[in-house]
Amino acid sequence: MSSAPDPTKEIKITNSSKSPIVLMLPTTSSQTTDANGTMVYDQALEIVKAVDGSTTVPTGSTKTFLLDQTYVNPSTGKSAYSTVYDLLPCTANWYSPVANIGVMQSFATPPSYPAQTVTAANAKAFQDAATFVQTIAAYPTTALATQYQQALNQAQTNASGQANGSANSATATAASVTNTVNQFFKSTKSFQDVTLQAVVAVQSYYGTFPFVWAEYATGTTTYYLYSSNGTATSFVGTIALTPPAALDISKPNAGYTCTFTPASNGSDTTTVAVNTAAAKSLTYTGGLFVDDVNSDLPQIAVKGTFQIKSLFTTKPADTQIITVLSGTINGSTCIGFDSAQLSSNPDDSFWDTLFHPKTAAQIFQSVMEIGGFLMLLVFAGQSIYGIAKWARSLAAEKQPTTKELLDEHLAKLQESIKANADPLVKKVSGGKESAPANAEEAATQVKDSTSTIADSESAAKLESGFSAQADNLQTMAEFAEDMNSEQLDTLEGLGTQVQESVQELQDADPADLGSVVAEQTTNLSSVSEGFGSLQTEVSSLISETQASEIQANQELVTEAQKDAQSSQESDEDAPGDDDPKGDPIDVPDAI
Repeated sequence: MSSAPDPTKEIKITNSSKSPIVLMLPTTSSQTTDANGTMVYDQALEIVKAVDGSTTVPTGSTKTFLLDQTYVNPSTGKSAYSTVYDLLPCTANWYSPVANIGVMQSFATPPSYPAQTVTAANAKAFQDAATFVQTIAAYPTTALATQYQQALNQAQTNASGQANGSANSATATAASVTNTVNQFFKSTKSFQDVTLQAVVAVQSYYGTFPFVWAEYATGTTTYYLYSSNGTATSFVGTIALTPPAALDISKPNAGYTCTFTPASNGSDTTTVAVNTAAAKSLTYTGGLFVDDVNSDLPQIAVKGTFQIKSLFTTKPADTQIITVLSGTINGSTCIGFDSAQLSSNPDDSFWDTLFHPKTAAQIFQSVMEIGGFLMLLVFAGQSIYGIAKWARSLAAEKQPTTKELLDEHLAKLQESIKANADPLVKKVSGGKESAPANAEEAATQVKDSTSTIADSESAAKLESGFSAQADNLQTMAEFAEDMNSEQLDTLEGLGTQVQESVQELQDADPADLGSVVAEQTTNLSSVSEGFGSLQTEVSSLISETQASEIQANQELVTEAQKDAQSSQESDEDAPGDDDPKGDPIDVPDAI
């Protein structure tokens, strides 16, 4: 017969949000006994059972939970009851966090935990936190992302100032961290109810479960992956994410079937046929889809990233935040979208990004680098929040903190971040990249990679424009025998200018591509103007059919110029935007 629960370890949770919830609980890092719940596969998390044996708290209901974890006290080396908890109420359907509540057992006699209520406002704050996480990932060079990073740095500085050894120093240190970052959110236009705790919880959620990369679909979500060797693009295969009948976070991938299936013939990009006999199972762990969780450099290591659709289409109206897979598959840098892209269909959304012979490889590499470097920015937020949790634990033990203790703890956190981030970056890059030394260096590298994508896409658009203009010049050459010497000189000069411009774009180093793009954008306008004048002079020689073909090519030229300019303007405008807009990926109400 089991003994009755200890009432001093009980906590009442009321659900006043709009959805049924479960109580997720991070376990202590040095836990010595299983907590009262179901352990999550390969994660320091659990879903806690209520004292009545259930796990779900319906809307409008209150249930009682037992907080019964232990930890090893670093001062004594002995097991002790944990009196501080981070409660993580989540939706019962997708386990999406709706609150992050820190509680500490009171010092009263007998001790107790204060009852907690999860409100609709809590849930909205976490929805906004998810939008914030997606936005700074999709717009990593904007003022919003930069100011968030600055707030994290300032929080560290402020914490150091509070760690003065006084009786209340631990409490003050913890408060200074969260207050500094939360004040940043209060200063924003769209994220005033977001908190540091909410951001860290959402980032952990995305890195733990594959749900968002499967786009919360009720059926299979398939990504089509491509690689490029710098001269041609290959179809690599597909990654399919199939949900179970019911989510089960005690299993790998929460029950999802994650499968990589290689292309039947990678060089044939007019099809997405795959070889199902060679399919491999993948595991989602630490934010990566890998084929071997024990390998330092798995054959498949792919990370999901959030990107704004216009980054790849260069169309300003494409403000949807989309999921993109990037990483390494069998030694090749890959990028994947959730829709098939065929080289035989130039109307596919991401055709120019994928199939341009030269710039595709650079774009794939840059997207992969952005995904890898952003890991460090995620870890930076987690480390700052880790300081707050550490200081709260000292306060629970009625211990002060000092600058020396804080610096020592921070150094350990930063070493841990580097130790965790470096292997992930190495995996996703196939061993070609290492994690940046710090968040500031990561931000610089992300900015450089983002600019490279914009420059590469602009170069591809310009080449398309010059190609269309070359077709027009070929048509005009049919009338060479009827032109005077001045007109012939103009025709030949325009042809030479087109040839030289294309060569300049193809030969440009990534570091110089931005200036080359700017120069060739001007040159394309010059060629178009010169061609227009020549066309007017010989218009009587041009048939109606030829005039129609020339007009169609001119429209392609105009479109290429507009797209190239939009891509450059978007990249230039982004850093000053403190409220970038994007349509986020929301958690649906039900599975």
